[in-house]
Amino acid sequence: MAATFVLVVLATIAVFYVGAFLYLAATFALMRGQTEPRPFRSTLRSFAFELVCVVIVQPLLPFFYLFGRRLGSGHGVPIVFVHGYFQNRVDFLFLTRELGKAGLGPFFGINYPFLSSVRDNARRLGDFCEEVRAETGAAQVDLVSHSLGGLVSLELVLQDPSHIRRCVTVAAPHGGVSFRGPILGASGRDLRKGSELLRVHEAAQAGVPVLSIFSSHDNVVHPKVTSALAARGGEDIEVAHFGHFGILFSHTVARHIAAFLGAEPAAAIVGDAEIRVEVTGTVEEEPVEPVEPLVARASREE
Repeated sequence: MAATFVLVVLATIAVFYVGAFLYLAATFALMRGQTEPRPFRSTLRSFAFELVCVVIVQPLLPFFYLFGRRLGSGHGVPIVFVHGYFQNRVDFLFLTRELGKAGLGPFFGINYPFLSSVRDNARRLGDFCEEVRAETGAAQVDLVSHSLGGLVSLELVLQDPSHIRRCVTVAAPHGGVSFRGPILGASGRDLRKGSELLRVHEAAQAGVPVLSIFSSHDNVVHPKVTSALAARGGEDIEVAHFGHFGILFSHTVARHIAAFLGAEPAAAIVGDAEIRVEVTGTVEEEPVEPVEPLVARASREE
């Protein structure tokens, strides 16, 4: 009996790792022609970083359906993290830690039914923000979102910006995805390029400061103009070489979020996981460092 259980566990782990590898291999292959050319060695390093982030963090995903509503403490404007498609708040463990080091927080993570429509989930996010405001006594909250969560956050900002101070979207498909295969749920309809929801978003101006951070080598959301918000009154920051998930584990991305949300300059985050960072036309060469062990940290921060 015990031997059978062990075999089932090992088989499940093997299927997950193989599936993650094949998924990333397919998306990295499909993005060619939609992203900026780069040396093959840089592609391999980016792929390896993306894979490491996935295999370390994703096994924790089931636990964070039950835990992690409050991801970290602090005494400033509450930050609400909004996850993407088929994800939950576990994705923000690294950003919680890095933004906390910059003096920001407290931090909260919402879990929403990602198959529901963006508008329905924006209402759920609004209710969650009201709970956070009541719990902390804050007049407003900041939103930090990833992928589909960026559309949910922007929809809330367009519906009712009065309780939102600032909004950050990371790797969000503001222009829609061009993938022609099936995307499950009502949110899949909203994600499509040219959807009714995205046409409304394109014609609207956000009522609060909005920052969009995106990668020139995103293996899911591409080309990079898909994530741009400058034409709508937002601010854009582009980084290079990060995949769709790995971008959440960048020190430079954390630093830009912290600066936008008003962290003190003395608390700036140093170091980086980038090979190259491109911001407002400038290119910075940065060293690469491995992903920190997140499994142990998850239990500490919970």
